[in-house]
Amino acid sequence: MSDASGDEVNFRHLVSDAAWNDLLHRGQRRRYARATWLFHQGESPDFVIALTDGIVKIVRLAGDGTETPLALRGQGEVLGEIGALLDKPRSASVKAVSECVGYVLPAHAFRGYIDRHGLNPTVYRLTVQRMHENEQLRTALTRLSPQARVARVIEYLASEVGESADDGTVVLRLGMSRDELAAMASMSRSSAMAVLRELHDARVLELGRERLVVRDSAALTKLSEG
Repeated sequence: MSDASGDEVNFRHLVSDAAWNDLLHRGQRRRYARATWLFHQGESPDFVIALTDGIVKIVRLAGDGTETPLALRGQGEVLGEIGALLDKPRSASVKAVSECVGYVLPAHAFRGYIDRHGLNPTVYRLTVQRMHENEQLRTALTRLSPQARVARVIEYLASEVGESADDGTVVLRLGMSRDELAAMASMSRSSAMAVLRELHDARVLELGRERLVVRDSAALTKLSEG
């Protein structure tokens, strides 16, 4: 369960049990293998996906072909909802970090569902909050030291999909390369790796091949504040 920070908000947290269950009831259950693309940037917004298990990576493709990860999302998210509501092409791609389970609903059915449950304000609130979080992160990365940049990005990702363990640590399944993590922190791979090694040596983090473990959340927060 993603409850590392206790204050993360997604679609599931903002709707009633009845509304969430109705959404799943109207969708078609589907499994996605790890590393599967759920949909691609620029595609027609023909459907939305209510994610009930697993973690996905949100990726944006630049004009030069560079892929930049924007965020990780976990269970309780609805993916592709803005494009479906506005009838606009997908603004980003979504890839499964782990094996995922989602319920697929056609865009027109999702729009009807939103209207029936009066959820337009809810979707608006969630969208604005996501934009605010991303803007805060981007702004912070322009003024923070390399160490603080890495700490801020890891803290942000942990708040979204971190899994709290009984020993007080937070396990974060990244599903992204060190290059991608460096890109999220707006720095070079070598600089990011140097910081990660520093945090590992200081026992703030434990580095794994496909995951990170936050061993000292208080220290990470202090470092993220620069």
